[in-house]
Parts: sequence; C-alpha cells; structure tokens
Amino acid sequence: MRVRQDRPPVAVAFSGGKDSTAALLLLRGQGHEVSALTMRLGLPGEEEKLGRIESLARVLGAPWEVVDLRAAFREKVLDQFLHAYRSGRTPNPCVECNRCLKFGLLLAGMERRFPGGLLATGHYADKVRRGRGWFLREPRDRVKSQVYFLAAIDPAVLGRVLFPLAGMTVAEVRSQVAGLPLANARESQDVCFLQGEDLGGYLARHVPGGFHPGDLLDTGGATIGRHDGALHFTIGQRRGTGHAAGRRLYVVGRDLAGNTVTLGDEKDLYAAALAVKRPVFWRKMRPDETLRVKVRYEAAGHEAVISEASATIIRARFREPVRAVTPGQLAVFYDGDVVVAAGEIAEA
Repeated sequence: MRVRQDRPPVAVAFSGGKDSTAALLLLRGQGHEVSALTMRLGLPGEEEKLGRIESLARVLGAPWEVVDLRAAFREKVLDQFLHAYRSGRTPNPCVECNRCLKFGLLLAGMERRFPGGLLATGHYADKVRRGRGWFLREPRDRVKSQVYFLAAIDPAVLGRVLFPLAGMTVAEVRSQVAGLPLANARESQDVCFLQGEDLGGYLARHVPGGFHPGDLLDTGGATIGRHDGALHFTIGQRRGTGHAAGRRLYVVGRDLAGNTVTLGDEKDLYAAALAVKRPVFWRKMRPDETLRVKVRYEAAGHEAVISEASATIIRARFREPVRAVTPGQLAVFYDGDVVVAAGEIAEA
C-alpha cells in the first residue's frame, strides 16, 4: 500500500507480539508511514528478545528503534511497586507503566522523532470525541478490553494516540499475523518483570521485612494464631492462612507496620463505599451522580453514587456492597462504556 500524504506518520509501540504487529500492518494498510519503537526496560534476557523484535521489524520492512527507558522503569514502576507493598497496598504496575512510560516518555520520544506524528499501541481499547476532548471507550472485544489499565493516563495525550485494534476481535488479530515470525508468540497475563517468578518469591527477595512471623487477628483485634509473613496474604484469600476455625475465614485486613493479618467471615470482605486518591478526571463528576465503577480488572463493575469529587479525592457509595475492595488497586468510573475518572483505591 502506498503512503498517503494526507495521513500523519505513526510510530507503533512495538513489542513484537501479535497485537502490536497487527496494529502496524493495519496502519500501513490505511496508508500511514509507519515505524516501530520498542522500550528497553533492563529486564533479564532483554537483549536476546530485542534481537528477535529487530528481526521481525526487518521482515515487516518497518524502520525500528529502541528507546532506552531503563532508569524510568526502575523509578516509576519497579520502585513504586515495592514501595506500595512495603506500605501495605496491592499495586497494579501495568497502570503506572502505561501512565508514565508508554503514554508519557515513549509518546514524548515519538513526538521528538516524528513532529506531527501519532503513537499507536496494540491495546484493545477505543476512544471517542465528546465536545472538545477525547475519552477512552470500551473496544469491540470486551473480553480482551484493556481500558481498565489505561484509565489513569493523562487525558490530554489521547488526541495523539491511535488504537488500531479497537474494532477487532482476538481471532481477527491472530488471522492478521498468521505465519509471521513473532518475537513474542505466547500470550502472558503475568507482570513483565516477574519473568515467570512467583510473586511471593519476588517480594521475599526485595521486601524481606514483610516475611517475618507475626500475629493472626480476628476482627475484634484478638490474637488467634501466627503467620509467617504478612506479604504472603492478599485481601479475600481463604486457603493457606494456617488457621483452622471450624468455619471459613478470609483475609480481611493486613497491617505491614504491625506485621498482623486479620481474618474474618466473608461478610467482613464487603464494603459499602470507597475513597479514591490521585484521581484522574476525564470530565467533571457531579455529587449524587450514579456511575459504574470497576475495582479490579476482571470485575464487570458496580453501581455507585458519587458523594465527593475534588482534585485530591473521590468518594462514592455502592448501591450494593462490593467484595474485596483492595487499597492500591485502580478504581475506574464509567458512564456507559466511556471512562470518566480513575484513581488509586485509598480505603474501603
């Protein structure tokens, strides 16, 4: 396909997997001048992987460049991930990577290299223009939607971003890249820097203080047993607590400072409301407005009534109590299939 002069140049955030490869091919087919940018993050085995990505870019005939983001990845993603766990929160590093790296530093690097150009990614996401601004919207393939992980990016950047896979299903994407020597042929839902390592093992190496023996408490604060490290536990966990009570007990609280883990009944997992800090607003939120909020990636969402929305906090009350609302995770507020705000869960 010949390059059309009325189409801006596009740089694709290129991992060498099926999604970014399909995005590149689609954009080229639409007449864009397309190049590929790959982030260097400093992960083990990365140079060998970059070699495979370069080979794929050569097969595709796409100009390819590596953007060195090792220092930023360490500071903005790895260090913040560990800091959150030390503080007793359960973070989502993919959210920070999107916010700070892909749609921050990589986008800025693209603009320096290709003035007037656009950045494309292989995310399953869509965008829609409302008034003067752009909004994130759910894609055609809701099962693979990655909008949740994008909701905390700066809304101002969305006008310079393309999501070529917005109208495609996973099956259609796979068909698009069939037969190509992909650099990442296998799909993975794991956090990239774990490199297949168990999360507990990773944290034990980097946050050893979270694995000292401590007290198991009931919801009244009484000691009912011992544990071998608070970081072994997650909110909502039932198995592996090491405590037999004659009934099902769940992890309902975790205090790293005091090195305690609180067990309770399933009813103790449910929250009537939540508070969200570091909010990102895609539009103004009105008190008493009813929205749908996701408190984790796989959740379908829950109706909630906004009670407060300021530059520093969002407070909302659920229509029905919600299970395992976890501090540190992202809460995303929707109006229909469009994102209107997001932020880190501070408390439930």
